[in-house]
Amino acid sequence: MQPELLERYKKLQTKFSLPHLTELKETFNLEIEDKGEIFDQIRNEISDKMFSFTERIIEPLIGTPDSLCCVYEQNMLTKEERESLFALYKKLQVLKWRNNLILMNPDERNAAAWIRDTWSFWNEELKGELSHVCRRLSGGWDELELRKDVTNYHG
Repeated sequence: MQPELLERYKKLQTKFSLPHLTELKETFNLEIEDKGEIFDQIRNEISDKMFSFTERIIEPLIGTPDSLCCVYEQNMLTKEERESLFALYKKLQVLKWRNNLILMNPDERNAAAWIRDTWSFWNEELKGELSHVCRRLSGGWDELELRKDVTNYHG
């Protein structure tokens, strides 16, 4: 990355109380290019990662099961765990729609607030809860056994 781009972020980091760029890059595996607005690149990369969690992990667990694995996995979670996932889902949707507004009306202050809020949400809530769910489901699959129900048919 070009030093000018790094220097620009450092100024914005100080101005808007943002996380260090190295932390963002390591956490979200960001690929920052030397061209383009750094906030847009960071926000786009983070949003891709965050919203893929919504689609790949949360929605299948709280929505209508659309595959066999979803049926089993929904039953591996308690009602409270699904409710907790829905609370996270709502927060992710808020971030998603705020991100859409920034796409339509680019604004440095709003973009910085979005990055800061998303970083906090990731570290304080989402990462821990999704880690719990992943461990729970991995263990659930490991322990899963099909019941051998006997069905009697009388003709």
